[in-house]
Amino acid sequence: MPETDQIKLEIDTPIGILKLFARSDRLIRIELSCKNRPSHGNSSYRIGSRDDPAFREAVDFIDRYFSGEHVSWAGKNLPLGSDFFVRVWAETVNIPYGEIISYGELASRAGSPGAARAVGSAMARNPLQILVPCHRVVAADGRISDYGGGLDIKRWLLQHEGVDF
Repeated sequence: MPETDQIKLEIDTPIGILKLFARSDRLIRIELSCKNRPSHGNSSYRIGSRDDPAFREAVDFIDRYFSGEHVSWAGKNLPLGSDFFVRVWAETVNIPYGEIISYGELASRAGSPGAARAVGSAMARNPLQILVPCHRVVAADGRISDYGGGLDIKRWLLQHEGVDF
């Protein structure tokens, strides 16, 4: 499907504007507007609504998440990617609300012990931030590290979930 067949929706949240992108009925990417980098792709998108089938579940999840509900994206559509990335993202959605784990622990859960750096790459390429909660993955010593939206946003998300770090 050509890039121009994508649908875009912007949602105002406590961490800034989230830009959701879909192709047909599938959510393909969420971007945080607070990032200091350009948007992916070109700017030829049809503007969507909260009721579009591609966005409905994600918008409901995001609304509930920011209202403080302990929601999980587990079992829902995962991003497309390599087998390893999909395994890592599938395990990431299983990290409970309000809990954190290390990159190494996530690598083990994904069946690749010792692949902590590769897990870091998967987290950096996570196209469905918030839904696939890469903000819950931290360094082995519990220190928060890298996040696409910036460390202030990662810290805010963890504090929102009641994580004491």
